[in-house]
Amino acid sequence: MAIIKILGVLGLVGSVVYAMDTAADKKGHEVKEKALATAQAAAEYTKEQKAEMQKSLEDKMGKISGEIADLKKDAAAASGKVKKELDQEIKTLEKKQKSLQKDLARWKKSTGKAWEDMKNGMSQAMDNISESYQKAKKEFSETKSE
Repeated sequence: MAIIKILGVLGLVGSVVYAMDTAADKKGHEVKEKALATAQAAAEYTKEQKAEMQKSLEDKMGKISGEIADLKKDAAAASGKVKKELDQEIKTLEKKQKSLQKDLARWKKSTGKAWEDMKNGMSQAMDNISESYQKAKKEFSETKSE
């Protein structure tokens, strides 16, 4: 009789252990599903960020093209030393622009860490070329008014 009680208790313990294992497996599966969903959401967010940044950089590239065209008009209207300086500045800006276009094309293809690293560099380069344009435009305006 004692053996039957022991076997009954062992059977009950086995059922409890089985139920606990099943619950743990279910919980582990839920945790894995949530982790996967979180990773997918993060990846989607990163894609959206990249798309927004790409659009912003392409808009800036368009603006830079317009600024260079504006300087070319100023150079066409200038003469002498001013024209020569503007032409040189335009060449420099066009060289920077070409380099930026290559970087932007590479950046569009990048992913993960490379994308993050290039994002900061691209933003700084865009700011740099815009500052160069502003400087050239200001210098032209100052020499034109003299």
